[in-house]
Amino acid sequence: MANNDYTPYDNILRSRIKSPVRTVIGYFLQGILVIIPIAATIGILVWVYRGIQAWLDLGHVSWGAFGIYLILGFALILLVGVFTKGVIAKQVMGFLESIIEKAPGLNLIFGTTKDLTHAFVGEKKKFNKPVVVEIAAGLYRMGFMTQTSLSTLDMPEYVSVYLPYSYAFSGEMIIIHRDKIRRLDMEGADVTKFVLSGGAAELK
Repeated sequence: MANNDYTPYDNILRSRIKSPVRTVIGYFLQGILVIIPIAATIGILVWVYRGIQAWLDLGHVSWGAFGIYLILGFALILLVGVFTKGVIAKQVMGFLESIIEKAPGLNLIFGTTKDLTHAFVGEKKKFNKPVVVEIAAGLYRMGFMTQTSLSTLDMPEYVSVYLPYSYAFSGEMIIIHRDKIRRLDMEGADVTKFVLSGGAAELK
């Protein structure tokens, strides 16, 4: 009959045999934690670059020329930002925008793009008010309050909330009573990462 009793020395020997395997697995998992976010970021940047390349037909442009175009584009955007800060420039832009908004079809494209841009950039950001929404009894979702009052819809006690989906760059907009939401004293970027990761990211 085999003896199943192990001495303390046997336990130490077995732990020493397993420890190199555990160490290798630990290093491998740590490598995954470092590589995957970097690879995903590079993949998104390459996808954006290829989209711009196809749109501007930059397939036959060298990297040096592309760098020059990138610098010129940045300088152009910077100059536009400087000049449109003035009072006269704002009046001219307002006049041009009023013409575009009256044009059929263009008003939808221009207005939607303008509002979406202002929602992320500028002084009128919309995704900087993270909230918790009570969907049902004991069921909550996290999102961003985009309108603090819907008086224009004759619903002054209601607000609009954007609820992003996990693992996707999409979501839904809901209209809900303000008593059903609770403001979060957190950064919008942290809430976005938490929701997009399906709750896997740590909340600060």
